[in-house]
Amino acid sequence: MKAQPGLTQVEKDKLEIDPDFDFREIAARPFTAISPNELAMFKWSGVYHQLQPSFFMIRIVTPGGRMTTRQFNRAVDLAEQYAQGELCITTRQTLQFHWIRQEDIYKIIEGMAEVGITTKNGCGDVPRNIIGDSLAGVGPQQVGDSLKLIRAMAADDEIQNQRNLPRKHKISVASSNDALAQTLMNCQGWVPVERNGTVGWKYHAGGGLGARPYLAKLIFDWVPEALVLDVTRAAIEAFRRHGDRRKRTHSRLKVVVDQMGAKKFGEVLIDIMKEKGVQELDAIVFANHPVPAIGRMSINGEAVIPQKETGQSIVRIMIERSELTTAQSRAISKLADERGGGIVMFTNRQNIELHDVPNENVEKLIKALHTTGFRTEGHEHLPDIVACVGTTLCKMAISDSPDAYHRLYAALATDEKYWKAIGTLRINITGCPNNCAHAWIADIGLRGTRTRNAEGGSTEGYSIFVGGKLSEAGKIAEYLCDAPTEEIVCAVKKILDVYLETRNGNDERFVDFCERIGVKTFQELIK
Repeated sequence: MKAQPGLTQVEKDKLEIDPDFDFREIAARPFTAISPNELAMFKWSGVYHQLQPSFFMIRIVTPGGRMTTRQFNRAVDLAEQYAQGELCITTRQTLQFHWIRQEDIYKIIEGMAEVGITTKNGCGDVPRNIIGDSLAGVGPQQVGDSLKLIRAMAADDEIQNQRNLPRKHKISVASSNDALAQTLMNCQGWVPVERNGTVGWKYHAGGGLGARPYLAKLIFDWVPEALVLDVTRAAIEAFRRHGDRRKRTHSRLKVVVDQMGAKKFGEVLIDIMKEKGVQELDAIVFANHPVPAIGRMSINGEAVIPQKETGQSIVRIMIERSELTTAQSRAISKLADERGGGIVMFTNRQNIELHDVPNENVEKLIKALHTTGFRTEGHEHLPDIVACVGTTLCKMAISDSPDAYHRLYAALATDEKYWKAIGTLRINITGCPNNCAHAWIADIGLRGTRTRNAEGGSTEGYSIFVGGKLSEAGKIAEYLCDAPTEEIVCAVKKILDVYLETRNGNDERFVDFCERIGVKTFQELIK
């Protein structure tokens, strides 16, 4: 199709370049024979060009973050052969391969396809990997079956074949009214609710972070489960019709919902479903007010969580800086088979959970994990830091996020007495304003900056934000201060020490402390 005049180059490329590349053919080309436009379109197949010429990152799609050990083992084998022996867990509950050579891209894609895992829609202006919370299918407070819904969306051709949206599109399905599923930062967010013994769904839309963060609005108070896929499809169609294709910074669904308002956006969805002949739309109940009411995160540091099914538990493993060597991966997979149910679950804090572990195996499993070098303590506390790949691999990054991670981890996270005194705390570090590591919604969020100096160069540092959350109506973290990288440990420790000295009792969480005193007072306290 010939592109219309006036569109951005990205929009023209989407109309004129077939995103379903033959990567065997790409492998035979010289790197210089691949146009920048084609490189950008590789994303539709989950393939990103790294900062380093002719090296690539590949992201797979794992709906809900769940893999069998057979699938995980294949990823490990491929990483050992082609990705320098390492895998990376993402904040959208899936895996990335780094340092893939051009001639090996197809080997990763075809190798994962053999075990039922695709890379299609891993990146690009498409519906991305559908996430939930890590308790999907097994959580003790589960309402309905969120995992079934995630799988239905991931298998729906009308959802997954949308290859020409204005920008990326993200969907979350929660297993209960719990902020674990990050409902409010997604384009679409589904939360289960039970009425008179029947499970239906609350529907939220319009969340998204990036450089301009928005929190989702509540659109429908009740959607019968039979209509969930229809509403999901309608929202994608509304985005396709109304998303801005000329200003990419304004092209997310969050802008569409914000400009229309919750009620109008809901009416647009109803109209689209009527066009498609969807029946029984009167059963959908509009929200009386667009302000959400998401429950607080139900997990706050537990190493073991009882499953809904009696006699089984979840065992949680912290993965340092989200990076797994093949040796570590094989150890986890072996233990998942020997002591658990052969299931590996990736979390949105870049950690791993082993599900379906018989209770009689829990103690032995934890001991084996510790012997192998993994820690199971410190989740949702200071040691549990999220960080993007930063300037090491990403063209967009302006700060070395992994370096900041390692500085903070080494200086603060190893002091168990200190981090236990602080209590629940989530620190997220992102290397640029795009906020891949979700700094906007963390207790303490660090966003990469560069400051020009008198010599004509620049100094790497971070803007520090505090008080973000995804519970209740949500809150975007507020700017507190700046710090150069060399002083980032001192700055964060000062923030935490002030909190410990002035909080209202030991039970006042950091996020509540920030809300109570306000950011201006906090700035004065750390001055």
